[in-house]
Amino acid sequence: MSFSELEQLMSSRGVNTLAEIARALNTTPQAVSNWKARNQVPHHIVANLNKILQLPADSPQASAQYPNPQFTTHYSPLTMEEDTMSLSDILLTMAEQLKVIALTTFIFIFLTFTYVQFIQTPQYVSWATVLLPSSSGGNLGGLAGLASQFGVNVPTGNTADLSSPSLFPELLRSRTFAEKILDKKFYTKEFGKELTFLEILNKKENSTKIDRNRLISSASSVLNSIIKFEKSPTSTFSIIKVTTLDPVLAKELVEVILSELEKLNRFFKSKAVSEKTLFIENRILTVKDQLDFSEKRVKEFNENNRQISSPSLQLELSRLSREVEVQKGIYLTLKQQYELSKIEEVQEISIVQILDRPQVPLGPSNKNIKLSVITSGLLGCIIGIMLAFARGYVNNKNIDERKKLRRIKNFIKKKAKDFLFDKRVSGIISFILLIVSPFYIGHKSSNPIYFDMYSPKTLMINILYLLTLTFFIGLFIRRKKK
Repeated sequence: MSFSELEQLMSSRGVNTLAEIARALNTTPQAVSNWKARNQVPHHIVANLNKILQLPADSPQASAQYPNPQFTTHYSPLTMEEDTMSLSDILLTMAEQLKVIALTTFIFIFLTFTYVQFIQTPQYVSWATVLLPSSSGGNLGGLAGLASQFGVNVPTGNTADLSSPSLFPELLRSRTFAEKILDKKFYTKEFGKELTFLEILNKKENSTKIDRNRLISSASSVLNSIIKFEKSPTSTFSIIKVTTLDPVLAKELVEVILSELEKLNRFFKSKAVSEKTLFIENRILTVKDQLDFSEKRVKEFNENNRQISSPSLQLELSRLSREVEVQKGIYLTLKQQYELSKIEEVQEISIVQILDRPQVPLGPSNKNIKLSVITSGLLGCIIGIMLAFARGYVNNKNIDERKKLRRIKNFIKKKAKDFLFDKRVSGIISFILLIVSPFYIGHKSSNPIYFDMYSPKTLMINILYLLTLTFFIGLFIRRKKK
């Protein structure tokens, strides 16, 4: 049945408007509007309509089906057209709320473009791809082979000292490394001259003269967020990335990081080798004394015993000679290790092999206008469609549903007002704030500026705290009087 035929049949019964048709058929005005747009009435509505039309207009059954003119506003969920929404229903709702969808999408795109293009601070990333040896012993190279020819085994496995390349990620996050980087000078366009990196991060000159330890501690956390060390599990290469607000500064900072890493590695390595060399020197002196003493005993034995014929004398001579050979072997091994250590001290081989050197970034890494606009457009469109369906639901539901929504709205307003103006709530909050207030007011900042107690941040927190406390106490007193 077409909708025009339905209108003619309902007009003959005194039902003319869409709202009256909806109440007569126990459905919603939105469903009737959908029928009119498609010019088609669902089959189950036609079946119910035929049953109604077969009854006399003045019969009680017919009056119960659609009491004219006071129609009931209740309807059964089994006959709700919107429970089986088709694609045309969805498109119709979107078409009716097209302005909401278009406006929401435009707002998202415009605000995103404005923020990315004019407000968002650009960040520039420079990086270097490096190859780190798997162990510090690998740097000996041919020295290990040379030592093995003399019967000396030089360990080539991983070591646990600070010169190990495997500790580079932890070294980058250390305070020792941070102090070296923060004291380096860089030129930036913002200041127009060379300043230490500590002054650049604090955005003020001569900041290193004011509580240096505190400034370094705060700047170290910022430096850790600027420098990133990435090691791919599927690749032998590592990447050192630096993110700053100046492209030239990013490139120079990566170069300084590589240089300082090599210097620190050489420092710890030289320190370990020096300690090893000093230990070997002391051992050589001790072993040489023992060797001289053993040789002297052999000499005295030979001088006292010209003829060695008895087995006991031969055994004693064998023991003394063996002691001399043992001491001689230790002495030769220590001398070889000593020479290897001296060679290792003067080695200047770079432990960091650079595959890709840092370059000045051509553009900011955090700005992609095309991707941002497309993403915001899709997000705005989705939110706009959701708002469109919500708005259509609120505007097109029946009278009972609208009353329920109004009751919910009024209920929320009433409860929120009761929460704020209930003397019990304001009394409990006031009591808690009053009890805890000594901890806030009596707290002394580590860097006090105001009243020799508060920093600007702490002072602002205390002001807000006192205002809140005063508000709830006044609210409680006023409600108590009423």
